[in-house]
Amino acid sequence: MMFSPLVVADVLRRPAASAPEMINLRATWGGSVLGLGAFIAWLSEARPWRRFILGLLMWMMAGIGLARAIGFALDGGPDTLQWAWLIAEIVIAVALRRGKLMSVGGWSGAITQSQ
Repeated sequence: MMFSPLVVADVLRRPAASAPEMINLRATWGGSVLGLGAFIAWLSEARPWRRFILGLLMWMMAGIGLARAIGFALDGGPDTLQWAWLIAEIVIAVALRRGKLMSVGGWSGAITQSQ
């Protein structure tokens, strides 16, 4: 999906005439699948439900952001909105990663136990 956006566009009857439209197809469809796959690989670490939900959101944002960045490289010509989406996806993924570690006994639990 990420490397064949024209096939996805054809099947879903989505526009794919410009570089931003191609990048969106890669990010939305390919990136979501990539993020879901990364989440499933990480799933054994997701025991508390809060960690499960934060992990799912984090990996989805990371996958979508990675696919969008690949679209930038392969399709070129990202517009301002594409850059805004990429920055938002990175910020959300990082914030979820930090929130997951700090609130579910990641680093903060290790620091508390060692003192």
